Amino acid sequence: MKKKSDLRFIIIFIIIAGISLLYLFQASYAKYRRQIEGNVEATIASWNIKVNNESINNKTVLTNTIVPVIDSNTYVKSNVIAPGSTGYFDLIINAQEVDVDFNYEISGSIHEDTPLSDLIITEYEINNVRTTYNETNKITGTLQKNTGNTSIRIYFKWNDDTTENMNNKQDTDYAIDATHQPTKIKVTIKFTQKKQ
Repeated sequence: MKKKSDLRFIIIFIIIAGISLLYLFQASYAKYRRQIEGNVEATIASWNIKVNNESINNKTVLTNTIVPVIDSNTYVKSNVIAPGSTGYFDLIINAQEVDVDFNYEISGSIHEDTPLSDLIITEYEINNVRTTYNETNKITGTLQKNTGNTSIRIYFKWNDDTTENMNNKQDTDYAIDATHQPTKIKVTIKFTQKKQ
């Protein structure tokens, strides 16, 4: 009888030990199977560059016309251009809503619709420093994130000296031709995020 009770005790002990081991195994195994989720939130940098108070987002051409200032001349009607006239226009770049530093590249040329080949860009000015403009060299610089207005003034003239392309007769013919398109200067501005 004692052997039976010992045998029962051993069987009960093995069953209890097996259940305990199974519980411990499942508890430790469950630690490796648990799943947890979390959210990583990052704010996307703003890229809202404005040129002359117009956002460039989703645009390839600005809708606002850049109005030039023609230097006054005693011999020419106000706000019109004639041989020898000079003037300028301003590009104001606002980076207040831009969260990354960026480079800009500006180039200017006579618009393809304008047959006035003597209209040339002569100089540009950034932060009161004037520099001679050369069509092969673009106007370049870097603007820091979240900065206000940066003004770039571009000077032009109707070339009427010995380096002109059009002679006096061609100048006159162009001026009296009522069918010609308005005189236009094409300005291209490229913005690129500065990389580390």
